[in-house]
Amino acid sequence: MVTTVFNLSNTKENAIYPPEQVFLKPDFTYMLTMGGHLAGTEAEYQKLMDCLRKLNEKDFFILENLGATVTERTKPFYAKIPLSSNLFYFDNIVSQFDPIFGLFIYHFFIYGRNDSWGIYLCEYPTINIIGCRADFVKDFSDVFNIKGNGYEALKGFINLEYQSNEKLIKSLITNYHL
Repeated sequence: MVTTVFNLSNTKENAIYPPEQVFLKPDFTYMLTMGGHLAGTEAEYQKLMDCLRKLNEKDFFILENLGATVTERTKPFYAKIPLSSNLFYFDNIVSQFDPIFGLFIYHFFIYGRNDSWGIYLCEYPTINIIGCRADFVKDFSDVFNIKGNGYEALKGFINLEYQSNEKLIKSLITNYHL
């Protein structure tokens, strides 16, 4: 399934990843959470599944941003995850791709059939970027317990990850309206 939410490129030369703008929708509102995984707990995962049901999703998709991944593979990891799943199921699917999830630098697009939302799992910096229509902001904020757009809570971490590189930080702030 091709997404209309993200800027996709599977070549190293044209790879798009943060701080560049990975989302196609100019009207999206963006929020940040700590990354490394889609959800930190089973409760958070189930809150996300409930949120996606409200958006009329029946499942969601995970697609590797192969152009941003350090690998020799030519085919990106892709999976369809039912909303009836739990975090254990999600972790099991991901572990088939990467038995030690989080050890290597991978970037993933998370999306559904509804093109009004998307989540970008970024390993550098290790954050998740949630993009959605303004009317879904409260739903996603509640799932991930985000205050404001989440930037203030992660500002110090992002600064460390980008090694105080002002150009990268400014680009992230500008591209994601933080």
